[in-house]
Amino acid sequence: MGTSSLQLEYTIWKVLILLTYFVSRIICETGDCREQEFRDHDGNCVLCKQCGPGMELSKECGFGYGEDAQCMTCRPNRFKEDWGYQKCKTCLDCALVNRFQKANCSATSNAVCGDCLPGFYRKTKLGGFQDMECVPCGDPPPPYEPH
Repeated sequence: MGTSSLQLEYTIWKVLILLTYFVSRIICETGDCREQEFRDHDGNCVLCKQCGPGMELSKECGFGYGEDAQCMTCRPNRFKEDWGYQKCKTCLDCALVNRFQKANCSATSNAVCGDCLPGFYRKTKLGGFQDMECVPCGDPPPPYEPH
């Protein structure tokens, strides 16, 4: 073996050792925290903050990450009704389902839809449940779908 072959082998070993070191550091830093825990300055796994209604964390938290996550108000057209770790959900748009809007969406509650807009009806499924969406009036519906 020549010296260049030995130097290459030595360099490869150095790279492998450094990679092993960095991978083990990453695993040790975050690997043992659970789904809703972050690692604090002392290396302890601590539960992520739970946010109240109308609030969500400013960044993802869990599996060791998110120490500096803070509760912030839901963005526009999003809401959250309860305390917890969950993110804010998108508000219902009554116009998209062809219905009147009875109540607006707020940070703490979803919009409430009313009756179908003129020219639309709510179809009933075979099980007796009504769809959320109102469909355009046209040909008479089948007998199992009353207006």
